Amino acid sequence: MTLISFSSISSAEVLRVGALKYGTVNWELDVIKRHGLDKKHGFQLEVLELGSPHATVVALQGGRVDLIVNDWVWVNKQKNTQRDYGYSPYSTEIGGMVVAADSDIHSLADLRGKRIGVAGGPVDKGWLLFRAYATEKLGVDLADINNVKYAAPPLLNHLLLNGQLDAVINYWHYNARLLGEGMRSLVSTEQLLSALGFDKKVPMLGWVFDRRQAESRPKLMNAFFAASFEAKALLTSSDTEWETIRRLLKADNDQVFLALRDAYRAGVPDPLSHDDAAAIRKIYDILYPPMNQGVAAESDTPVMMRVKNSEPNKRNNNNKFDEGMFWWQFLRHQES
Repeated sequence: MTLISFSSISSAEVLRVGALKYGTVNWELDVIKRHGLDKKHGFQLEVLELGSPHATVVALQGGRVDLIVNDWVWVNKQKNTQRDYGYSPYSTEIGGMVVAADSDIHSLADLRGKRIGVAGGPVDKGWLLFRAYATEKLGVDLADINNVKYAAPPLLNHLLLNGQLDAVINYWHYNARLLGEGMRSLVSTEQLLSALGFDKKVPMLGWVFDRRQAESRPKLMNAFFAASFEAKALLTSSDTEWETIRRLLKADNDQVFLALRDAYRAGVPDPLSHDDAAAIRKIYDILYPPMNQGVAAESDTPVMMRVKNSEPNKRNNNNKFDEGMFWWQFLRHQES
């Protein structure tokens, strides 16, 4: 990965990042600040700590921050409602399914009748991908053959550890904590995508920002992305960096700490490529197919959601894939 300096930018220019107070984004932001990577690349990083994922979204929409981390599904939905946000890779990790170490569940085929916990609600992209895979490969919808509980990620971990759930689909860092506590990964989302025909990791999470503002100051935005990738490189190569930020991980033991470190490293993406964009488009077509029976109450016709009416609905202008979300300017700077 080639690292680029944008030190010609005025040091007075400030970029504000919104992050959950105890979220994983802070690990990278701490490295940027502590090593002065913002100053190296010619900007000043300010971090606004927020209390919930919803608060980060509100802060971005209200102009209190310039960047947050979110997924491309959210960005695409915003663009379909005339809110123009951009997307640049942050991580390929989004989680997967975890079971107890001694569980009799060894494949998705063993899930029938089991109690599954799902983070993110019924339209979470990870859950929809699991449902789509099971429908295509096993001929069953997981929502129809299981007792499904939607809950907050920490509660799901608690319920699995206490034997009140048989499996959970959780976000990557919560899954890493479970693995550190001796639980077993059944299927990661990366493995699931591979089984669906995707031969490379896909940047499922990204830096999200107001595109029009970014286009008015592209050098500043690219400076931030350069600093972000440099921080990722340090976290990938240096165990000392992880010891320094260990306090931020809130790891209960060494096993949890190492599981979090290794999961983060596994999710470090490359700068956006055209193959990434094509893969994201294909995943979108799995989640939101061109023709879907019925409309789900919670979203724009996601795959396999329960039928709300009998008329087929073609994907329309309120539910289309918008390739305009991708921020190609950083790639162009790399190539120049």
